Amino acid sequence: MTNASRNLLHVSDLKVTFATPAGSLTAVDGLGLELDAGEALGIVGESGSGKTQTALAIFGLLAANGRAEGSIRFRGQELLGMARSQLNAIRGAEIGMVFQDPLGSLNPHLTVGTQMAEVLVQHRGLGRAEALRESARMLDAVRIADPARRLAGYPHELSGGMRQRLTIAMALLCRPKLLLADEPTSALDVTIQAQILALLAELRREFGVAVLLIAHDLGIVAQACDRVLVLYAGRPMEQGAVERVLARPSHPYTLGLLRSRPRLDLPPELPLDAIAGQPPDLLHPPAGCPFEPRCAFALDRCRVEAPPSTVEAGVQRACHARAAELR
Repeated sequence: MTNASRNLLHVSDLKVTFATPAGSLTAVDGLGLELDAGEALGIVGESGSGKTQTALAIFGLLAANGRAEGSIRFRGQELLGMARSQLNAIRGAEIGMVFQDPLGSLNPHLTVGTQMAEVLVQHRGLGRAEALRESARMLDAVRIADPARRLAGYPHELSGGMRQRLTIAMALLCRPKLLLADEPTSALDVTIQAQILALLAELRREFGVAVLLIAHDLGIVAQACDRVLVLYAGRPMEQGAVERVLARPSHPYTLGLLRSRPRLDLPPELPLDAIAGQPPDLLHPPAGCPFEPRCAFALDRCRVEAPPSTVEAGVQRACHARAAELR
C-alpha cells in the first residue's frame, strides 16, 4: 500500500489559476500536502498567499473563473474532475468547511434550525423532527446554551463567537472525516479565540476529525496543529512538525513571520521586525524564488532559478540557502 493511499487527504502538484481581464493569475502553484485521520495541519502565510484558494479547491468551491489542476485525493478518491452529484454527496457529509465570515455563510432569512436540519435531511435522510433534535445536540456539543431557543432564532441574533460556534456545529453535523477551517478565529477577540481553539481540540478528540486550519498567526497554529505548511505567493516554502519548524525555521520566510510577531518579553514601544517589501504580482510570477526580493539570505541564483523541494530532518523546504545559515 502506498503512503498516498493511507492518507485521508493527499494533494499533489496542485495549481489554481484564475482567468482575469488582465490575464491568467496563478494563486496556488505546485502545492503538495498530506493529512492523516485525526491530524491537524495548519496553513500559514500573508494575505494572498493561496491559503483560502487551497481550501476552496479541496472543497470544490472555486469561483467560476477559477481552475484547479493536479491531484486532490480524499480517502483514495480523486476529487478533481469528479461529477458534481458525487462531489455534493461528499461535501457536508465527509468534508465539512468553516468559512472565514460566519455571518456571510449563513442565510439571514432562515432560522438556525431550518439551516441545520437541512444538512441532516439532505445527507443523512433524517426527518425534520429528528434532524432538529440532532441539531440541538450538536449546538450543545459546541457549548451554545439553550439550543432549543437558538434553533428558533436567526443568525443575526447571535454574537460573533456564537455564530462561529454555529458554523462549526453545522460543519460537524454529519460527522465528517475532514474539517476545513478558514481562519475561524480571525474576527474574534482573544478570549473567544482561545475558546474556539479549545473547542476544535476537544472536537478532534471526541469525533476523530482531521482538521486543515488556515491562519495568518503562527501562534494559533502552534496551539492547535500537529504540522504546519508555510505558503508564500501560492508556493510551499516549508512544511513539517509544528515544534520543529517553529523552534528551528529552515526557510527565510518562516523566520520572517516569526520575527514579525509581537512578543511579550520585549518593550511594547519597540517596533515590530516586519518583512520589508511586498509579495510579487501573481499575474507575472517570477522565474526564481518568489521571496527573493524580500529575502536577506538571497543568492544570485534565487532570482533566476526556482529552488527545488528538499527534505531534511523531516522538514520539507524550498530554498537555495543552507538551513544552517539562518541560525
